[in-house]
Amino acid sequence: MAILLTLLKILGIVVLAVLALLLTALLLVLFVPFRYSFSGQVNDPEGSEKILHLDMNRDLNFRADVKWLLGLVHAAAAGGTASPEGGFSFSVRVLGFRVPLEKILHRGSGEKKEEEEKPPVAKEKKSLDERIEQALTRIERVHRRIEDAMYVLGTEYAARAKSVLAYRLLQLAEKTLPSRWGLTGVLGLGDPARSAGIYSAQGFLYPVTAGHVRIDAEYDLYRYDLQGAGEGRIRLFTFVYCGLRIILSGDVRRLIRRLRRGPASRHTNGNGNGNGHKAGQTKSGGSHAAA
Repeated sequence: MAILLTLLKILGIVVLAVLALLLTALLLVLFVPFRYSFSGQVNDPEGSEKILHLDMNRDLNFRADVKWLLGLVHAAAAGGTASPEGGFSFSVRVLGFRVPLEKILHRGSGEKKEEEEKPPVAKEKKSLDERIEQALTRIERVHRRIEDAMYVLGTEYAARAKSVLAYRLLQLAEKTLPSRWGLTGVLGLGDPARSAGIYSAQGFLYPVTAGHVRIDAEYDLYRYDLQGAGEGRIRLFTFVYCGLRIILSGDVRRLIRRLRRGPASRHTNGNGNGNGHKAGQTKSGGSHAAA
């Protein structure tokens, strides 16, 4: 009996340790932020009379990094002159060791090729009249779907659901968009009138871009001499929280159910004529009213 109790005690300790590790890993994934940064540059100091005059491998460079747990997990992408191999490169490192993405992707592409080599199953060919009838049926179905969706989106509960979605999406954007970013340089569009519009656009977007964007205009040439950079952080808990608040909204769930249900099915009257969506509304008070 004592041995059995000892074994149960050890088993309980192991189970609790495993649960504690899983809970710790879950909390780390949810609350430890993924920090990202990006930078890019287009080198065009002189400009040109041709609109497409840049060499992407020589005049363009960009880099993006995502780090988690103080860099223990690090993903990086680079292109142009910033890429050590030229062109585009992507790498992932875990605890300082590079993950062999090439082998993993090559293995997956090999499995897809084996599936593609299987002989295709012969399909029965349809006549031209059948294909036209099928196309017209699809167009009618899409039209009825759009008509029904426009009605549903005009209801009161749809308006409340849209306000919930807008608020949560704005909250999500505020938490995930870069906290620090900037764009500077000179931009020319080959025409004085079009180039002057650059200042108009900056003035229109000033409430958003103030302190972040400063672009001067080149009036006579096409010129894209720009530099930009930014950094921010993302927590997965933010996505989980906003997603749950959206899903738990009764108006959102009702809107999704109603849109998935679609318009009322086609009925047939006593004369053998098919009554469409509107006829169904008049006869039974409307499928929309039932929503």
